[in-house]
Amino acid sequence: MRKDKPPLPPRDRALGLLSRREHSARELKRKLQQKGVAVDEAAEVVGEMGERNYQSDARFAESLVRKRALDGYGPIRVRAELATHGIVREAATIAITSADVDWMQIAKRVFSAKYRDTEAADHKERQKRAAWLATRGFDGATVRAVTRAEVDD
Repeated sequence: MRKDKPPLPPRDRALGLLSRREHSARELKRKLQQKGVAVDEAAEVVGEMGERNYQSDARFAESLVRKRALDGYGPIRVRAELATHGIVREAATIAITSADVDWMQIAKRVFSAKYRDTEAADHKERQKRAAWLATRGFDGATVRAVTRAEVDD
């Protein structure tokens, strides 16, 4: 029979989460609160993790930009996802622009993988393909360049 372990202190929980991957401050607070840590204590622990540079929203943003770029998403979608994690617009812009990412190349890669380099049969099909690429978070200029279709920005 397994003995029940006492719950980990909030600092240990936070360190455990951060040892696996980067977390935004908002995400780390939320996860601690889900484990029963009081709001004030969660905020205090997250603040301490930030002061010690164990948690960094800038590092989290850089990590998320790289991951989503590899997954084939564009900068618009990445920026929106960063916002859901509590990353302010300026920090998101810095993370996206400082990332060594060729967004046009990513758009071409995912588009080619999806449509296997087959030509669109008509204007309606080009628009459908352009809309698909736009939903992945690429801007209008990139979508037009890849699909040769007109899309509203």
